[in-house]
Amino acid sequence: MKKIYGYRIYHLKCLSLQKICNQMNILNFILQYADELSCRKKFKDFRDKQGVICPKCGHKEHYWKKDKECYECKQCGKRRSLQANTVMHGSQLPFRYWFIAIHLLTSIKKSFSASEIQRQLGRKYYEPVWAMVHKLRQVMRIRDEKYTLSGIHELDEGFFSTETEDDEKIYP
Repeated sequence: MKKIYGYRIYHLKCLSLQKICNQMNILNFILQYADELSCRKKFKDFRDKQGVICPKCGHKEHYWKKDKECYECKQCGKRRSLQANTVMHGSQLPFRYWFIAIHLLTSIKKSFSASEIQRQLGRKYYEPVWAMVHKLRQVMRIRDEKYTLSGIHELDEGFFSTETEDDEKIYP
C-alpha cells in the first residue's frame, strides 16, 4: 500500500479497467460505457470483486447503501464513498471522465496531454483534468515499477538517443 497525495491508494484497482480499455476500440468503449451510471456500476463491480477494507477497524465486510451510494462497515458502521482510497479519491469529476481518460492514456502508443484530454472532455477548467491525468500517470508509474524486463526483447518502433561529450563532437 502506497500513499499518494496523502491518501492510501490500493494500487489503483481501477487500473484493472486498463486491461478492459486496452481490449476495445473507441466505438466499443462508447457502447459499453455510454453514461455515468454504467461507469459507476462497472467501478462498483471492481471494488466488490477486490473487497473493501475499512480504514478505521480493518474489517473486510461492508453493506452497500443504495440510497447514499456508499459502503458501510458491518463492524464499526463507518461509511465510505465508492471513490474512497482509490486514485479517484477526493475528485469531483464524473466516473465517465475517469474511464475516458484511462482509455485515452492506455489505448495508444503516444500519450495524450492533459490539455488535449481537457479539450476532448469539453471541460472549461484545466486544473481538475491535470490533477486526474497526473494521478493516473503516477499510479501507472507505480504499477510499472513492479515489472522488470529481462532477456531479449523485440521492439516495433523506438527512438533511441545517446549523449556525447562536447570534446567528442565533430564540428563542421
